[in-house]
Amino acid sequence: MRILLSVLILCLAISGCIFHASAVPYPYGEPEFAATIVGDNECTPGNVTPLLIKIANIATNPELVLDASNPVESSPIVPYAVLLTLEPGDSPADIIHTVQTLPAIPPATGIPLTFPIIIPADAKAGSYSLDLKIQYQYADSIAKDGLTNVFHYTTKDVTLKIPITIKEKVRIRVDNITTSNIAPGQEGTIRAEITNIGYYSGSNASAELTTGKNSPITIYQGGYHLGIFNTQETRAVEWRVSVSDLLDASVIPATVQISYEDKNQNLTSSQPVSIGIPVSTGPKFNITYDRPQITPGGSAVVRVTYINIGDAPAIGATAKIVPVDPVSSKQTGGLLGNISPGESAATSYEFSLSQKALVKPYGVLTDVKYRGDDGSVYLSDPLKIELNTTDPGIMAILLSPVSLVILVGAILVFGYLFLRREGRLI
Repeated sequence: MRILLSVLILCLAISGCIFHASAVPYPYGEPEFAATIVGDNECTPGNVTPLLIKIANIATNPELVLDASNPVESSPIVPYAVLLTLEPGDSPADIIHTVQTLPAIPPATGIPLTFPIIIPADAKAGSYSLDLKIQYQYADSIAKDGLTNVFHYTTKDVTLKIPITIKEKVRIRVDNITTSNIAPGQEGTIRAEITNIGYYSGSNASAELTTGKNSPITIYQGGYHLGIFNTQETRAVEWRVSVSDLLDASVIPATVQISYEDKNQNLTSSQPVSIGIPVSTGPKFNITYDRPQITPGGSAVVRVTYINIGDAPAIGATAKIVPVDPVSSKQTGGLLGNISPGESAATSYEFSLSQKALVKPYGVLTDVKYRGDDGSVYLSDPLKIELNTTDPGIMAILLSPVSLVILVGAILVFGYLFLRREGRLI
């Protein structure tokens, strides 16, 4: 070693080295890095994965430690001002670029650092390598100038390969969503076509439909069994649901996902896909009619037209009225038949008004009973037929039965008194 140092000093002196003439150089070396993933290196498509990487300086050379009491700062194999950047390498990962910095990495010391990475949902399964780029400074030469250590620093870049595995996973696309009887108060069916566009064929798979909290749609069975769901396979699925009477939206948000067993027979799920469930209004009715004028004690015939303003047919529809005293009617309903959306049907009612009725408007409630597409019987919202009451007038009052009875009685009394006064009564 002494011979080597002597030769080195002689060479430096002859070559006019940058060191001071009295400086004595020491052996020097470079840091050496190793990086390993802590825990599982499998990443799931469609997720953000916090990748925990332990970086270590594995260079060791006790001869390069100049001061045993301060081995870090006196060793040329310690990197300083370390910048670490993770890049995708040959992987499809999206890297959230956050440069990690370390002031120094002592030999044989492992420092854990977290790098968030995003694996796209459509990423192909397989083995890949990320690039961990390390930029640092280190002392590439040291000399002794009396009692002083003279360090010469340089900057260097190295790249380490970080192996990762992108998991095989079922990924779905949902198409052709159709519904039947998804209307207020009904029970219906939601149908869809689901395609496995992922890179894994799930076993014991089922298609699950979920809705949000307080949704007006209740799903009878959340899962539709599929069995083995192969890649690029399209399956038709359906779910039975009931719909709240209070439904007032045109589209209900929901999510579809596939639960299945992975290669380790662990139950897992695909990324959920948001869909909209189209909702119909079902048969819905409005009425038109000529508002009648009825006097107390009188009657009128009213022809009422029922119009289906909904988006589904009413099958075997019948109309019903509910007259309340002082209004009465000989009929309590009428047959309307099948009424498609936009079509109408009419029936007539003869309304009578009691003699004791006040002169004011009266209303008669009416509704429609029908069968929906599912064969169940439903009842429409109630509608009102309004009747106007008119003052009968003096002649109507005089010709009314009560007035005639009073008039006849008055004539008889008057006639009796007249005949008695004339002495014509026996």
